[in-house]
This record gives sequence, C-alpha cells and structure tokens, in this order.
Amino acid sequence: MLRFAPRHFVDRADECRNLVEQARAEQAAARQGVFVLQGIGGVGKTAVMLRCAQELRPSFDCVLDASMSASAQAKTVEQVLDVFLFQLEANLIPPTLDGKLAVYRRETSRRKVLVVLDDVDSAESILDLLPESPGSAVLATSRLRAEAFEVHGFATVRLKVLSERHGVELLSRGLDESVVAEEERALAGIARLSGYLPLALTIAGAHLRIRRHERPAALLRRLESERDLFAHFTVDGDRKLEFVYQATYDALAPLEQQLYRRLGLHPGLRFSSWVVPVLLEESDRPFAADTLFALHRWTLVVESDEQHEMHSLIHLHARGLANGHEHPADVAEIRRRLAEAYLDYAVARALVLSGRRQFGPRFDGRVAPAYEADGDGHRRAVADLEAEAANLRQVVEMASAAGFADLTWQLAEALTNFFFQRSRYADAIAVQTLGLSAAREMHEETGDARPLIVLHTELGKAYFAAYTHDKAAGQFAAAAERIAELGEEPDALTMLAKTFVWQGLVHNRMGEYEAAIEYFARSAELVANPGFPGRLRSREQRLLDMNGAPILAKLGRLPEALAAAERAAAHFASDADRHNYAKSLANLGEVLAAAEDSRAEEVLRAALVLEQELKLVDFEAHTAAILGRLLPPEEGARLIEHAAAVYERLADQRAAALRAEIEDPRWGEGTE
Repeated sequence: MLRFAPRHFVDRADECRNLVEQARAEQAAARQGVFVLQGIGGVGKTAVMLRCAQELRPSFDCVLDASMSASAQAKTVEQVLDVFLFQLEANLIPPTLDGKLAVYRRETSRRKVLVVLDDVDSAESILDLLPESPGSAVLATSRLRAEAFEVHGFATVRLKVLSERHGVELLSRGLDESVVAEEERALAGIARLSGYLPLALTIAGAHLRIRRHERPAALLRRLESERDLFAHFTVDGDRKLEFVYQATYDALAPLEQQLYRRLGLHPGLRFSSWVVPVLLEESDRPFAADTLFALHRWTLVVESDEQHEMHSLIHLHARGLANGHEHPADVAEIRRRLAEAYLDYAVARALVLSGRRQFGPRFDGRVAPAYEADGDGHRRAVADLEAEAANLRQVVEMASAAGFADLTWQLAEALTNFFFQRSRYADAIAVQTLGLSAAREMHEETGDARPLIVLHTELGKAYFAAYTHDKAAGQFAAAAERIAELGEEPDALTMLAKTFVWQGLVHNRMGEYEAAIEYFARSAELVANPGFPGRLRSREQRLLDMNGAPILAKLGRLPEALAAAERAAAHFASDADRHNYAKSLANLGEVLAAAEDSRAEEVLRAALVLEQELKLVDFEAHTAAILGRLLPPEEGARLIEHAAAVYERLADQRAAALRAEIEDPRWGEGTE
C-alpha cells in the first residue's frame, strides 16, 4: 500500500515532471528504471518520491512501499522482504533470506512492480529488492551520495532547499491572507531561520496555524532569541527535525563524528578544505580529506563554489553536539586554532596586497607571502580574501567573544588593506571597532601602546571613508595622543607621520586646504628625521606626494602639485603595490586636468582601466567624474552617470551632487 504524499507541495514541479518522464521512458523500453532522490535530512525527498509514485501508480500492476529509516520497523533487506511478501500476498514466506529472495523474485516476475524505498543506506539494498520483471521501477530516497549508485547506473536526483519565495509559500499555508500580507517580513525571517528546509517550514507553519492568536512576528522573536532552536521544530513534543540529523550522526565513524561536531564550532557555514586539518588533532590530520569526504557522502556537507557548506540547521546540530561532547578547554583550543589559522591566511595575503608597514607580530617574517607580489599575485590574493570575507569577519567576532584579545587586534589590522581596497567600509568599521576594544585590553595587560595606536588609526580611516569626519578626526587625535607613550622609538615617528597624513586628509575633505597642507608638511618633517626608518623613507615620501598633489592643485600651487604627482606615479609604477599605482596615476590625471594639460585625458583613462581591473570602485567613480568633465557632453555625461551609480551603491553622498551636475541645463558648456 502506497503512503499518501503531502497534500501541500511547492517548488518541486520540475523534479517530479522529469523523474516521471524518465520512468515512463524506461518502462516503455521494457527496462528497469532505478531513481534515487538524494539530499540532506528534511529537504523533502520522501514527499517528492511519494508524489511521483502516485502519478506513476496507474502504469504498474502493484506498488510495494517500505521505509528503511532508523524509526521504521523494516530496517534491513530481510525485514523489507517480509513487508513486501505480505503485500504481494505470498502463500508461504520462507524463514531464510535466500528463500525470501527466491519467492520475491518469483512473485515479481509476473507483474510490473513499482518499488518505493525510503531512506536506503546502500546500493546493495536496492539491488537486492529489484523486481524481476522488465518494465518495473524503483523509486528510492537516500541521505547518502554513494558512488555505487553511479556504478550501477541508477539515476540520481539531488534536491536542494527551497527558495525564499517558495519557503514563505509553504510556511504560509492555511494562514489568513491579511496576516500573510501584513507579516511578510516576519514570515521571511521564520523561513530563513528554518533554513528554507521543507520539514522545518512545515512544522513552523503548523505552529502558526495552531496558535492563531499569535502573530508570526512573535514566533520570529522567539526563534531569534532561542538558544535551542530545535525545541521549536517539534511535533506534539517529538523533536522530529533534530532526530533526522542525530540518526545520521549516529551512523558516522568516530573520527567522522568528531569532525562533524567541530565543524559546528566554525563560525561560518561555508569553509575551505584547509580548515579541516585545523579542526582535527595532529594525529588525525593525515585522514582529513577522507573524513571530510565521508560527511559529503552523508550529505551533511555539500560543495559550494570550490568550498564546502553545511546547512544552517545541520551546523546548529553539530555545534550543539560540540558543546555537549567536547571538553570546554578543547572547545576553546579549537577556536583559538581557527583564529590563528585565519590570521595566518589573512597576513599571507596582506603581504601581497601592500608593502606598507604593519605592526602585528606575524608581519615580522614568520608568515610568508601567499604569492609573488606581481599583478597576478595581487589578483589571486584579492580573490582568496573575497572568498573568505564572511568567514574572516565572523572569525574576528568569534575571537573577540572568546576573549582572544591578542588575535582579535591582529586580525583587524591584517584585514585593513583588503577592506579599503575593496571599499568594504562597513566591514572595516565593524572589525576595527572589535580590534580597538581588544587593543585596549592588550594595552592594559602589557602596557604596549602600539596595537592601540594602530587600531585608532585604522578605525579613523574607516570612519573617514564612510564620510563620518568627526568620528574619524577623534580617532586620529586619540592615536596621536597615545603615540607620546612610545617616546623616541622609531615606530613613534612612522605612526605619527601617518596620523598627520590622515588628519590632513580630513581637513582636505572639509575644504580646509591650507590646514591639510600644514599637516602634510608636519608629516614630511617626521619622514625626513634621521630617526625615521630609512627603508621606509622613500615610500612614505612618495605617498605624501601622491596624497598631497591634488590638495596643492586646489590651492593653485600647480607646479608643486605636478612635480609631486609625477614623482609618486613614477615611484609606484615600479612598485608591487598596484593599488597605489592606480591611485597615483588618478591623482596625476586630476592635477593635469586642473592645469589644463593635454595629457590629462590619456592619464585618467589609463587610471580608470587599472581601477576597474583592480575593482577599486570608489577611486574608479572619482576618476570617472573628473574624466567626464573633460570629454564632450554626451560621453562625459555617461561617465558621470556611471560615477553617480557607483556612489549610490556605496551609499556615498557624492552621488546626488553628480546627478545634479549633469542635470543642470548648463552642463557641457565648458567642454568642446
């Protein structure tokens, strides 16, 4: 007897249609079709299988249906045969497995049979239960992604979680339309916390329908504040969702269980292969790849853009097991190893992104650059950090929450170049704020003011980039005040010189150009000081040239501005830091434009190409706006419109001013 499929069904029409069409084609060719639906627990494999079986049922003489899950009565092939032979009304059921198989094959040789098997754990189980007659078919579900399914030529169908739209649709079934319309955001939030998993959504929807007096927003608040989220995914007190994952966990080998638990301690759902050995004990690390592969076989982990990913609810289950089974000291040690590994990862790529002086102890040579500091090395370093950006931010949060102040400030500093080169200013503010708090703790513990100075400066830069000038100025002033604690140390000169530059840039942003140049001059004096590190002097002088040239141009000091801009561009043209080469080229073009020099357009176009290549979006917008003013009205307007669109994506206030500029009826009057 075939079980009923769920009465409400969403977002699986394509999978059902394709599977039914394939099954009918196999039957028409008198071949046995075997179809295995795969996916994580709760993704709806059984629902899809039963829906397809109901549609196919009229094409077969009989349907045999059995579940082999941990909660079913028939868990082995022999037990399933007992069920099937009873359904086939066999007169005599032998006591041995071989005898039962012989009767089963005889009984299925005379009729077309549709076999429905839920939660099989091996291809052998399906092979033993294949009907004897041509034109029969098997529909099965499995949490396993076993190679044997492919070896035996079974057709496999992988089911994914629902989209947000379909998740909300399933969740909203049976609710009043006015409630659905009014509580759209709350329903979307519940769907997100349900991981867009059909089983979780069905349970959450049942809770909403039973508690009709309660608004979805109230359930969302409870889910968001609940530490034991699985407590809400219950049916009449039965923790059905948690049971699905626990059953899979119980089937794992001990080392596989350990890796599964410890992946729950990883702060993000996605991770790279290099993380796995970090989570294991040293003696187990040679088996890391095979152990991870086992979790893939059980669909506890899936591939995701050259990384691996755990579903949010599986990750939650794993974390619960880690907190319950791992010793607290081991949990702390694992988290520290993760933070250190991500710090080394970030430092190795920060060394490629920029040659500027950084103060974290891992920048002393103990960590090697990930790549050669050439153009391709820069691109690869950026791509690596983009792939891990979410994890890196979450690792900083994890390190901060765990009390790893020494690692938190180092992570914050190591990420600063990446955040700025990629215009990730919100990330920078969030991470540098945590880094600054950690640096204060380090200062109280060790008396070393350098981490505190560095993080005040970096947070000031983040506020500056976000156009929060008062907060930026406050951070730079706090950094300068702390520098006095360093006395005559060489670091004091380098840090104070940087602080003066940033204070000058704040004044420039506020239109106070004389004050800005005064700060640049004070910085230049420090760089020329005999105590300033000689290996850094040339680069710092050129950075002063690069940043100061446009300000000098605004003051009308064009010969000085042009000389400074040309020195900077020549220096960074041969430097590994392509980010600063792009900026120096753009600043040279800006000065040339101010001087009405015919070379301006060519230089600005070259800068724009480089900025686009490096994805320096805010610099690209600034360059596009300057170049647009030099070009004929139609082309110039397109460039300025592009710059405005970029600023809008960055929530930058300059967008409105640019749009107003090209909408002015007088636009283009000054161009040829």
